[in-house]
Amino acid sequence: MRFIRILLTALGVLAVLVLVAGWYLLGRTPVPEKSDYALDLNEVRRLAGALPGDPPLRVNHEQVAVASLPKGAVFAAESPLAMFSFMTPHPMSHGAYQVVYPGGGFLMIDSAFDADMLKKMSKDAPFSSDAWTAIQRGLAGASHIVITHEHADHIGGIARFPEPEKLVGRVLLTEEQLDNAAMMKAAQVPESLQKAVTPLVYDKYYAVAPGVVLVKAPGHTPGSQMIYVRLAGGKELLFLGDVAWHMDQIRQLWYRPRLVTDYFIHENRAQVMAEFRTLHDLAEREPIQLVVSHDVDQRKELLASGVLGEHFEF
Repeated sequence: MRFIRILLTALGVLAVLVLVAGWYLLGRTPVPEKSDYALDLNEVRRLAGALPGDPPLRVNHEQVAVASLPKGAVFAAESPLAMFSFMTPHPMSHGAYQVVYPGGGFLMIDSAFDADMLKKMSKDAPFSSDAWTAIQRGLAGASHIVITHEHADHIGGIARFPEPEKLVGRVLLTEEQLDNAAMMKAAQVPESLQKAVTPLVYDKYYAVAPGVVLVKAPGHTPGSQMIYVRLAGGKELLFLGDVAWHMDQIRQLWYRPRLVTDYFIHENRAQVMAEFRTLHDLAEREPIQLVVSHDVDQRKELLASGVLGEHFEF
């Protein structure tokens, strides 16, 4: 009996340790009440009107795939019991944006990834070859190409472009993005293109084109940035890249679990949580549409309301 008591005690202690470790890795972390990430929207607006030319008219989105991640990887568990539903599938949209100007010119935000890269992430997810063709055609004709960050599902279309030398002078990669050698290699961005591109160096904000401003936002990756777009009618959009994976993360200040941020994608948690707070507060006081790259639910809403067009136009 004594042996049984010792064994049960040991198992109980082990269970508690496993629960504590699981909660540390998968449990929800409070987002700070105050943020040290400054986003001066008035300065961004000023820069959006600083370059000569007409502002853009509309934004389109091509979706190459809807893959899935465990829901617990997107939303940290709210209770110890919720940790056991970690693997519930959560859909993730993948694609690229086209910002269209009067006269038919356009620039692109992100470039998606090809079918081979999709299989590495979600082998059974269907891939839209039509959307991929449109994105590649967009890369061929865009006046400027910017990426929110250097992960393969955002820069992969650039990496797979058949004539990379034709992107030089139009693709804008920041110093931080190009310096992230591990991610450049993982995305298979040709070394010839990396060497040919002049790194874009800026402090906090950079006007790319009329109505379009880059906003530095490191944390998810060293080279993460958001893209501000102000349309001719006054509508303001802020493309977040992967600062958040679903708009509810910003609305509810619901960050990813430590297991994902620290051990898989190697985020700077403090930087991203500061951005969560700033974006949450910004959305509550300003008439600006935050656009989350992978949010399937939000994409449907933005298509239905006409904020986004469903396909590229040429």
